[in-house]
Amino acid sequence: MPEPKMSCCGANWVGVDRAHCCRRTGGCGHVFDDAQLWDAHRPARQCLDPHSLGLVQTTTWIWLRALELVPSAAGQRRRPPT
Repeated sequence: MPEPKMSCCGANWVGVDRAHCCRRTGGCGHVFDDAQLWDAHRPARQCLDPHSLGLVQTTTWIWLRALELVPSAAGQRRRPPT
């Protein structure tokens, strides 16, 4: 079954697990891969630049963790492929 398509504030994304920072409520309008990233970008109810958190943006405008910042199952950071 295909993931549902979502839309708000001119942003479009696929999947209900994404976290959108809605402009209608004073947010920046960005879409994040998950709620944990959304929380990290608004530590004091102010939006931070996702680049300042080491996030990368996909071609579909979703902000996510850079590969080397994603924790492995053992709790250690992964190294990018060489």
